[in-house]
Amino acid sequence: MPHSGNAPQSGSLIKSIVLATDFLESSRLALDYAVAFAHHYSAKLTIVHAVQLPPEAEEAEMLRRLPSISREHATARLEAFASGVRRLGVDTAIDLRAGDPYAAVLGSTIENKADLLVLGTHGVYRGLEHMLIGSNAEKILMSSPCPTLAVGRHVMAGIDLKLNFRQILMVADMTQESVAAAQYADSLGKNLGVPAELIQLLADDEAKDSDYERTAIEKYCASLRCLPGFSGHEWTEPAYHLKRISTPDEITNRAIGCADGLLILGVRKEPSWKRHLHASFAFKLIAKSGCPVLSLHIA
Repeated sequence: MPHSGNAPQSGSLIKSIVLATDFLESSRLALDYAVAFAHHYSAKLTIVHAVQLPPEAEEAEMLRRLPSISREHATARLEAFASGVRRLGVDTAIDLRAGDPYAAVLGSTIENKADLLVLGTHGVYRGLEHMLIGSNAEKILMSSPCPTLAVGRHVMAGIDLKLNFRQILMVADMTQESVAAAQYADSLGKNLGVPAELIQLLADDEAKDSDYERTAIEKYCASLRCLPGFSGHEWTEPAYHLKRISTPDEITNRAIGCADGLLILGVRKEPSWKRHLHASFAFKLIAKSGCPVLSLHIA
């Protein structure tokens, strides 16, 4: 799995998973998915938590050169999480970091060479930005060096160690950059034994332009045909995509009713996301989806 901004590789290469937790209920649901992925891929799971020590605790640690009560308490809670996972046969480590949650999560993801980052979310408050790690969530999703699985508040509990998804929905926007994300979704679907469907997202104004639509689809299909193993794939046929063009609202409504699947969303790793797959749409999907949303950074 890349760590330098390259396209995501095959889903079969998930060897290291990082779960960010704040010990709230949403984190426990995210833990279930992190454990299921780790079990399926025999991957190592690292559970990271950021503890923000009060000034007096930091001073006490410096003077005594011993962990503060706050740090010891957080460590004990992490160990409680980890011990339950280890009983399931999953190689599990804890990573407690003092300071800013954004720096803690990204630091752990990079240092552990994670192939998957898992986050729990609280839903939509004050403009979609308040999630598991508060206002840091958008920065984390945009900066993560690996695919990020966001488990929203409407996701049903009950995922088991067999990763019993029944469908994978990949949202693309017919750009050349999203070709790699489609390849990842196809590979992941084959590995999990789950059918993957590719949905094409068009803005409302573009959906009315049939010439733009067909030209974009033909270019997209030509790029897919160049991928290894895609010869004869139904995704390389324009007719397939013409039947699956959707607006943002249509995709969101479908995600709301998707309780037994996995939604994959390709996003551009830029300071400001493009208008098709921009931050507000991504966070709306994550907040309202009935299934987890796996975001992939594309060049």
